[in-house]
Amino acid sequence: MGKFATWAVTAVVALGFGFLGAFGAVAVFAEDLRGPQGATGIAGPPGKDGQDGIDGQDGEKGPPGPRGRAGKAAQVQSPPSYDLGTAACAGRSVQVVTNARVVEGRLQVERQNICITE
Repeated sequence: MGKFATWAVTAVVALGFGFLGAFGAVAVFAEDLRGPQGATGIAGPPGKDGQDGIDGQDGEKGPPGPRGRAGKAAQVQSPPSYDLGTAACAGRSVQVVTNARVVEGRLQVERQNICITE
């Protein structure tokens, strides 16, 4: 039967036999009354991972971009200078070893004060 005929028979049976008739008609013609199945919204289990694809070839080189602004000049900082001297010390005096020798099995060391100023 066609769709319209199925609906008509269901309606006539429902009017003739009431609620039980409508239930029976729907039970008998359930397959004919059902439309296409829609999405249920229930996700199934995840499937196996697929194989990785192969890499494509590199494309052509694009045109160069616009030139950037000129940078600023760096600030020149002079490194600290040290004066190592002995006369008129205005900085820090340090004693350093200037000579070492062995005399009769003993070590003799000569020391001298130097001045370090910044």
